[in-house]
Amino acid sequence: MPIRLKDIEQYGVPISFQSKGTAQVRVGPCSASPLQGDKIPMDGRYYVCAGTIIFKNGITCEANFEINTHTFDFLERDTVKIYVDKERAWYSTDEQELYDLLQIKKEDALPYKWLPDIPLDYQDIGPYQMKWPNNEA
Repeated sequence: MPIRLKDIEQYGVPISFQSKGTAQVRVGPCSASPLQGDKIPMDGRYYVCAGTIIFKNGITCEANFEINTHTFDFLERDTVKIYVDKERAWYSTDEQELYDLLQIKKEDALPYKWLPDIPLDYQDIGPYQMKWPNNEA
């Protein structure tokens, strides 16, 4: 089910959403603090990030997602939300409506690449490949 901007404006911003160019570090199951610094450290914590998703076919979309820095997979795929401007709504990547609105097939979109707005303090500057069955070790 999409999360519409009108609902966010009425009920408040969920902790899992960040404005463009921002990130927060999770400090508890229902709380987070603004990231202090210009890079996301590889310190074993979870971060909620604004960023970009680059679909396999090259379409780029504003996104929000969580990453964890205790593994080199980083991206928590089930947290990815894609913003569709014409709908003023955020969609999960498992919602067919997202692909219908973007007028693409799911198989043309996945696997995608992702990049947080605030860079990771990591030797690879990204964008990073989403883990997908055919590229998992």
